[in-house]
Amino acid sequence: MDTHQSLKEVLGHLEARNLSAAINGLENFLSVHPNQINSDRLHAVRTDYQLMADYWKRGFKDPQLPALYQSLLQRLYVLCANISRNYAVGHNSFLSSIYLRQHMLARDWSPQNIREELETFVSDVAILELEPPQQREAKRRELYRQHQHDMNVLFDHILTSDIWTDGIATAMEEMLLSPTVDTNDQQLIVSAMMLSTLEHFDMAKFRTLIHVYEKSVDERVRQRALVGWVLTLNSRLVASIYPEQIDLVHHLLEDEDHCKELVELQEQIVFCMNAEHDTQTIQREIMPDLMKNQSFRMTRNGIEETEENPMEDILHPGEQERKLEQMEASFQRMVNMQKQGSDIYFGGFSQMKRFTFFNELSNWFMPFYPNHPDVVEMMDKTGLNRFLNVMVEKGPFCNSDKYSFVFAFQQVINQIPQNMREMLERGEASVNELATEELESAAYIRRTYLQDLYRFFRLFPMRATFVNPFDVDGSYLFFADPIFSKTHLELFFNDVTAFFLKQDRLYNVLKLLANYGEARRDFQFWMMYGYLAQHYANESALAFSDLQSYINALEIQPDHERALAGLARAFFYREMYEEALETYNKLLTIRPHKKSYRLNYAVSLTNLGRYDEALKDLYRLNYEYPDDKNVNRVLAWTLVCEGKYEAADKIYEQLLATDNVYPDDLLNYGYSLWFSGHVDEAADCFHRFLKEADCVLYLL
Repeated sequence: MDTHQSLKEVLGHLEARNLSAAINGLENFLSVHPNQINSDRLHAVRTDYQLMADYWKRGFKDPQLPALYQSLLQRLYVLCANISRNYAVGHNSFLSSIYLRQHMLARDWSPQNIREELETFVSDVAILELEPPQQREAKRRELYRQHQHDMNVLFDHILTSDIWTDGIATAMEEMLLSPTVDTNDQQLIVSAMMLSTLEHFDMAKFRTLIHVYEKSVDERVRQRALVGWVLTLNSRLVASIYPEQIDLVHHLLEDEDHCKELVELQEQIVFCMNAEHDTQTIQREIMPDLMKNQSFRMTRNGIEETEENPMEDILHPGEQERKLEQMEASFQRMVNMQKQGSDIYFGGFSQMKRFTFFNELSNWFMPFYPNHPDVVEMMDKTGLNRFLNVMVEKGPFCNSDKYSFVFAFQQVINQIPQNMREMLERGEASVNELATEELESAAYIRRTYLQDLYRFFRLFPMRATFVNPFDVDGSYLFFADPIFSKTHLELFFNDVTAFFLKQDRLYNVLKLLANYGEARRDFQFWMMYGYLAQHYANESALAFSDLQSYINALEIQPDHERALAGLARAFFYREMYEEALETYNKLLTIRPHKKSYRLNYAVSLTNLGRYDEALKDLYRLNYEYPDDKNVNRVLAWTLVCEGKYEAADKIYEQLLATDNVYPDDLLNYGYSLWFSGHVDEAADCFHRFLKEADCVLYLL
């Protein structure tokens, strides 16, 4: 058996609270991969487990027994997670290089020492102001260079470290909330904690992220902590090993502002995941309009207005105004997409992630700051720093794209026409500057951080090494997590459901509906679930069928037309034609003249073999709607079933005389000809049917 798979099986036993099987499984793993420290720790767990079991077998009733069993589960989970992490590091070259880089430094990674180093950096930066101007710049660059190196290594350490103890978590929490530590360092540490916990759930890190989200006064740190704990939720371990997650999350949900932030976060995540689709929309629909209607061109001498045909206004009066309006409309469409939350810059900047800067893992999560060793020279360049500072401070870009912009700008600066360079040096050129109030808002900070994350999980060359929360089965759809069911957040479920419907993410809606508590399952819920269940009829994991959903809806509103129509379709698809007939009969008492109800009623009669009754209704429909192909199609087949082949053939000939031939008409006409003894003509119909059916399949 694959060793990695055997560790997964141990985790499966733990999730099932089968401690004995988990211990045996881990012992088998360690017999193949011996490690004295891990073996000793496992032996200690087994010894405590046997003592507990012996105590229980003797008939003693200890009220602490459940707590002790829970503690043993957690101890074994921590051991298994650490072994799994070590195994991953040892069998992945990228993780091995990360681990070895920080391990070979033999540094003191205690929280106390880390905090002391981070606080010393802040002090050293402040002291720089006392240095002579001629020495200050060189010392500043060296200070930031060394500090960035230290932060890169710290990021690697957190990513590859063992599960934290409660003591480490408490000390790191204090560090992340301390005003004496630089905010950029705090933000990077929070990202490392999230990435580490995504790989191997760490209750101590998760608890720290929750507390930082609750207590931090730094909005940038706070929003990263929010994204971190949301994406690392692990419901599989909630009930079995770490029910503490429930208490922590439910406590947060008592605050309505927290609930509203979660709603915004869920929507923003989806907008990030639409980045490729939005890029295609811009490239195919918006940019062509902008390019063809522009009246300027770029030359080596600068921007020049294109010459216009003097006869244009005479031959096509108003054409210039129309082009200008079309160009403005296209540009405004792109602006509106951004305002609604679309990641309109993903397509352009995704091509700018090949700079060596992005080879460093931590740089994908690094907040932009002008003293970063890789950009400081360009940011300090005389004349251009004003333009660059405006772009990175007020431009609507995520941190990752800001770094990309500086590197790309550095490569093209010498090719920019002189007159434009002068504009840049005067700070007169910028792109869609944002107001300070918006830049500092929680929603904007959270959105740009999500864009950073999405770029990492989509573009980082070694992204396959990591658990991707944006994958189809990832944690992005956190509103469907059972931990939120029957909580105050359910009051906002309908808002998120409506958003998903607007985004045409029907499967997401279905998963979210399955998370509604019984108290929230009203008429609207059952109607929506019934519709989606019919749409995903082959999905075996559905909590309810469409049939049951419509039955439940009708118990709330017995004569609701749409609910009856959905129920009738559910019966029909299951070939329960007696029940479908009865339901369509009820619908006809509500809307006696509705064509679709009358036609489906007749189809149900036909499928029940009650051809005479069906033909009465079908003849009447054919008289009222002589050109309706569906009516004619049903009538023709019912005639075939009744043995009236000649009458059926006439209708099929009319249906097949049109340009768009429905393949099933060929098949049914063939049956009619076959039953009436016209074998050669029937064979021809069957042959044509096979050709038409192949064409349809090819088009699909």
